[in-house]
Amino acid sequence: MTIEFESLKLLPQMFALIEKLNSNLENMHTKRWLSVKELAAYLSYSSDRIYKIKEEHFIEGIHFFKKSGKILFDRVAIDSWVVGKDTLETNIQQRQIVDNILLSVSKI
Repeated sequence: MTIEFESLKLLPQMFALIEKLNSNLENMHTKRWLSVKELAAYLSYSSDRIYKIKEEHFIEGIHFFKKSGKILFDRVAIDSWVVGKDTLETNIQQRQIVDNILLSVSKI
């Protein structure tokens, strides 16, 4: 195998790009709040599919939040949704219990 000298000059650039890619991959899996584009990449869906799933399956306040006109998805809740809906039903029940308690407290 022969490596041309000109190719060796590209090694620092290639190394920098590999480091940047590695950093982006690490952030993708450790970041909790994801944009539509990030969630699409995370789940290997298109952005249009994410919007459709959001309308049909996700619950605001559990799976996503709207902040300053931007939609942020909770990766932890999305992971639970992907694995199974039992966790989702538990989250909804817990939220309803908390809402009922807050409502009863506010009436006092």
